[in-house]
Amino acid sequence: MRIWLAVLAPSLAFVALGCGKGGDQATMPVEPTVSVSGVLRYKNAPLADAAVTFFSLDGKIAARGKTDAAGTFTLSTYAPQDGAPPGKYKVVAAVSASREIEPGVLAPEPPGGFTSPIPAKYANPATTDVLTEVKAGQKNELVIDLK
Repeated sequence: MRIWLAVLAPSLAFVALGCGKGGDQATMPVEPTVSVSGVLRYKNAPLADAAVTFFSLDGKIAARGKTDAAGTFTLSTYAPQDGAPPGKYKVVAAVSASREIEPGVLAPEPPGGFTSPIPAKYANPATTDVLTEVKAGQKNELVIDLK
C-alpha cells in the first residue's frame, strides 16, 4: 500500500496543481523552454525506472521525464523532450515497485506489500527537499542526488 502512495503522489500533486487558479498548463501561455537532461541518483547510484517531475516554485509549470536503466532522463513540458522554462524547481521522484510479468499483467504484490527503493518524501512536492535551477541560454545537464 505504501508504494502506491509513493507512486500516486506525484500524479495527484499534478492534478491538484492543474485544478487551481493559474495551474492549468493547457490554458496558460507557452513559455520558452531550454534543453534539460540529467542523471538521477540515490546514494550515489543511478536510479532506474523513476518518474521525475520538476515543479516550478510558483506552481505554474511541471516538466516530466522518466529515467532509463542508467538513471538518465530528458524533461518534457509542452512537447516531447522540449525541456523546461528557465527557473527554480522542486524535484519530485517516484519509483514504481510493480513490474509487468507479461504485457498488461502485473506481478502479484509480495508479502508485506511493495516498498519503494527511495524515501517517500521525494515523491511529494510538499515534502521533497531537492531544489534545482534550469538556466536560460544553455543546455542544462543536471545531476540530481537523492540522499
